[in-house]
Amino acid sequence: MDNKKKYILISLWSATALTVIWFFAAGLSIYAFLTFFVMLATSFMAWGLSGKVTDNMRKKAIHGVNAFWIVMAFLFLFPFPVPDRPEYVVGEVHRFSEPNHGWGRGLLGALGPNLVYHGLVFTPAEEIKGLGDYGALPTFVTTFPLTRALFGATSITDGLRDNVQHGGEPTKIVPYAWTTWKGASRENKIGWNKGDLLLGDVAQKVGYETAKYTPEENALMIKEIGLWLGSMTVGICKVDPRWFYSHDFLSMGTPLDLKDVKEMKYAIQVFTDQNWRRVHNDPGHSWWSITKSGQAYSTSAWIAVRMAQMLRDMGYKARVGHGGINYDTAESPFSVYNGLGEYGRLSDAVVPTAGGLRFKSATILTDFPLAPDENKQGHGITKFCEHCDRCARACPVNAIPQGDMTVENGVKMWHVDKDKCVRFRAGNLNGNCCNECLRVCPYNKPDTMFHRLGVYITRHSPISAYLFGNVNAIGLEDWLDFETSSWAGKYNINRPARWIQEDEGFKMKFPYVIGKYVFTEDDRSTAEEWSTGVGAQMGKVGLKYKGVVWGKIPDRLLDKNGRNRNVHWDYKEGELPKGLPLPGKYMPIEEVTKLLKSGQLYTGGWYKKNDDVYPKRSEKYEKGLLKYEDAVKMWEKE
Repeated sequence: MDNKKKYILISLWSATALTVIWFFAAGLSIYAFLTFFVMLATSFMAWGLSGKVTDNMRKKAIHGVNAFWIVMAFLFLFPFPVPDRPEYVVGEVHRFSEPNHGWGRGLLGALGPNLVYHGLVFTPAEEIKGLGDYGALPTFVTTFPLTRALFGATSITDGLRDNVQHGGEPTKIVPYAWTTWKGASRENKIGWNKGDLLLGDVAQKVGYETAKYTPEENALMIKEIGLWLGSMTVGICKVDPRWFYSHDFLSMGTPLDLKDVKEMKYAIQVFTDQNWRRVHNDPGHSWWSITKSGQAYSTSAWIAVRMAQMLRDMGYKARVGHGGINYDTAESPFSVYNGLGEYGRLSDAVVPTAGGLRFKSATILTDFPLAPDENKQGHGITKFCEHCDRCARACPVNAIPQGDMTVENGVKMWHVDKDKCVRFRAGNLNGNCCNECLRVCPYNKPDTMFHRLGVYITRHSPISAYLFGNVNAIGLEDWLDFETSSWAGKYNINRPARWIQEDEGFKMKFPYVIGKYVFTEDDRSTAEEWSTGVGAQMGKVGLKYKGVVWGKIPDRLLDKNGRNRNVHWDYKEGELPKGLPLPGKYMPIEEVTKLLKSGQLYTGGWYKKNDDVYPKRSEKYEKGLLKYEDAVKMWEKE
């Protein structure tokens, strides 16, 4: 071998070694990883072409390559132990006020009048005249025939959620057909069927046929019935009372007293898929986005109300929380503490067996004795999300944080800017709603063996999160996404993010009263100025990502000052009129304070001082650091 070839080989192998150093120095960079493979292949090729390859050299090369893949297979496929679920509760946790979540704030008017009347840009008001408790307000769920049909189904089942009143929901109890008893449940307890026999597959698992009603047996029966009714999976856990909302949305402020639900010790959660093909192939900014929610919400609601009625007919109390803002509780904690998922970057629970983020769930709260699932089970999801920001990169309005987790209300996780998120989803002028985060999430894949292997690797491999995620860069997940194309790709070209904006110079006036609830100055949106168009860059304008171009907004959709006009892309007559009224009203602070203290109005918010919350918080559960395990033990004794 001459000196020239020798120097070339030395240079190539040195460069290959440098890529290894780069790989670790850059935090397991995917670019370094891929460069290493290219340099390794080039070095081997140059080595082979530089002279005669002996049998000894060939053996060494083969052994070297084999050794490399053995190491890689070990790092990816060996069942390394999964750590327990992360400890999310790190401080004092207060019950959340339902009117103050994103949809509550938007639909009740706390974010401004234009967002409340956003449906007017899609549907003439007379077309749906009579809808709404405080006027004919066309909304994001009442502007499209399929959406009306699907979300209307959740309203139909609302009255079947329970047989008795809790707080303000449901607004009207509907007697369940063929039920001959009155009240919360029948007085005498009856069996699973007349013969008191278990389902055959459950009897096979527990080793007997006659029902004994042990918590373990009950849990198996509930899961089998839930799967049979159509749930993707079924989770069971004990109830943490801090998951109950402090105030109700539908009745606009009615407080929920924990004494009214003290018998609800267990939770059964069912899941419905929003359908991978629809999530992946339909534009995130389209009518299909909101109909996918309606389909999954109405289906999971129908599963849950039937299971709850069965439990009540057996002699136990049961109450359902389902979509359409018909929940008594925050829903995500159930998915985390029943062991099925973990919190991800989207502030929501990621459940691998239910399509990652692609599900909608409903929950049955009951006193039926159940053996909860292992709630300490880990999945590696939070760790993976620490190194993945695909959802944050895809979010049209940058509502999903790209940085580290933060602590709000004593919970350490990522916290989405709910006001930005709901303003775009409810007031999306390019279609209606959004599902960009769902589309790009690595856990949103068809349930194939390939995907199951990927979920296994991300759960067990100590290096998978670095390679697949690689925050603020491009991870292997981006490179290996085998469905980068989209049937709807052309639809999104030159369709930048556009959402309902408030009038120029808008500033919400507090205290703002609607129904029995008061929004105070503490509830002001941090994105209020942004909602009027100040600093709002219409998402990632000019960015080309996965074949979608966020292009220039046509002049006809902008006013003379270059601001976004509140007009639908294809519905020019739908521009919002100026000076729309709020559904609630401003009230002087002195008058509000008097009504709050007299118990005629209510207000809440986890960030408020106890003296500013009406009715006052329960210090037993909302004072000091209280872990989930301790809270459920206290609740069991109530």
